[in-house]
Amino acid sequence: MIHFIIFAFSFLFGIWIKVSGEVIKLELGNYTISVDLYFVILACVVLLFLLIAVARFCSSISSTFANIKNRRRSREELLLFEAFFSLDLGNIENTNKLIKNLNEEGDKLSLVKLFNAGKTGNYSFFSHSLMSIASKNRNLALLLVNKLIIHLKQERSVFRKFIEYCSSSINDRILSIPLQIENCVLQEDWVNAISRLKEAIKFNIFLPFDSKKMLAVFYCALAKQYESKGNFKEAIKSLLRAQGCCTAFQPINYLKAELYIKFGRIKKAFAVLEEDYAVNPTPQSARMYIKLNSEGAERLYNLRPDYYFSYCLLALSSISLGKYDLASQHLDIAMKKANYISIYLVMVQLKIMLQEYDQAIYWLNKMDSEAVPDPSWKCTGCNRELKQWDYKCSSCNNFDCIYNQAL
Repeated sequence: MIHFIIFAFSFLFGIWIKVSGEVIKLELGNYTISVDLYFVILACVVLLFLLIAVARFCSSISSTFANIKNRRRSREELLLFEAFFSLDLGNIENTNKLIKNLNEEGDKLSLVKLFNAGKTGNYSFFSHSLMSIASKNRNLALLLVNKLIIHLKQERSVFRKFIEYCSSSINDRILSIPLQIENCVLQEDWVNAISRLKEAIKFNIFLPFDSKKMLAVFYCALAKQYESKGNFKEAIKSLLRAQGCCTAFQPINYLKAELYIKFGRIKKAFAVLEEDYAVNPTPQSARMYIKLNSEGAERLYNLRPDYYFSYCLLALSSISLGKYDLASQHLDIAMKKANYISIYLVMVQLKIMLQEYDQAIYWLNKMDSEAVPDPSWKCTGCNRELKQWDYKCSSCNNFDCIYNQAL
């Protein structure tokens, strides 16, 4: 529309000039050329109009081709996403079918083929192609390695074969570090696992876990290894290094207290348990403390008067002294704070001491229907409850899977 308006305006302007009789004369030597100004303006307008029309036509054609290309690219990306989802869901047949429908030999398709090769056991192709991708984009190759590690951990035997082959066949120093760390974990070679992880931190290599926390786990595992060999001094040193890496990692204090007790340094064990109870109180640390000092209930209560188990300890202490009314008061306060089994068990014990057997049965029934288990160490893999932390579950053998429900 705007082009038509310009054309019409120019045409009317040209007519006005024509009526005015404007003529341009060009003199070249002995020749004189007279040019009607109206004709010049009209020719320029027509030329401009044609140029705009041609430009619009070319733009329309290029836009059409671009849309066709974008639609094709969108289809390719959808197929790639579907291929990745099929891999994650274990549908290898559908993955292979989708790969055949992809004609482009681009980087995205190479990633799918590479991931599929690692998953299906074609490790030679995987290591060769991974190096090829790393030469263009090392971070992308690292992300793919980490994704594959997480995925294959679900199948232990396949994961072991993958790690054993790739950790030794991939020569790129940076790219091989995540694989070497996993290989050290499988072999329980904690010294080399620590060395490789420190190297990863130094080079700022992306890993699918908290590196400082994992370093603490490795040091704790090394401490338990030293402990099993009777080398308590080196075990303590490892735990102190673990604390330097991640002070918030709670198993360190449990392990330190246990080692100090075995080493005969009871005062040190008391100090560690009191420090731990003041910050992160748990029934496990309280029981360990009371085992060392049967009269320590008051001390733990003073450290954490807001914690439910402190009142359970006071109640038990009162029962042992024959102060049953005071024990009942402590248990009432504990029940207002929490609904754990340990509180009900102490209440049952109190009722038995008072020879109120009907009440003891009442509280047992109430415990079965209402109480919940006390916070404890549990495995995220098999959901089994464990007595204490370990670097791997004694039931399912998964690594770094044990956590405390209280945290």
